[in-house]
Amino acid sequence: MNKIENAAQLKTEIARLKALAKVQEQQLRTDVKELREELKPHNILLKSVSSFTGIKVDKKEYVKEGLAYALSLIAQRYILKTESKIEERAYEFVDSVFEKIKKFMNKFTSHEAKREERNEHK
Repeated sequence: MNKIENAAQLKTEIARLKALAKVQEQQLRTDVKELREELKPHNILLKSVSSFTGIKVDKKEYVKEGLAYALSLIAQRYILKTESKIEERAYEFVDSVFEKIKKFMNKFTSHEAKREERNEHK
């Protein structure tokens, strides 16, 4: 700091100190606001869980992870329902194919049985 020699230098130094005081005051307000946020119960709980488990648990990440988990569950349930419907339809299709094959085979076996009966009666 230089030695103040006249009124103009004094005014300049006062203005500089006021600007510095405003910056420091704003920084204090920000620090107090952050401290209040950190001391909220849910934030204390999240930090406790994070320190206990060793896994970083952030409020924003917690919400994102929760949404991702919920969407995953919804998708899984939808897929399971769809899978069961498709499976049921596949079984019905396979059953109908086997029924048709069985009927087709019965036609031949019934004709052969009738021929054998005729040949035996002769």
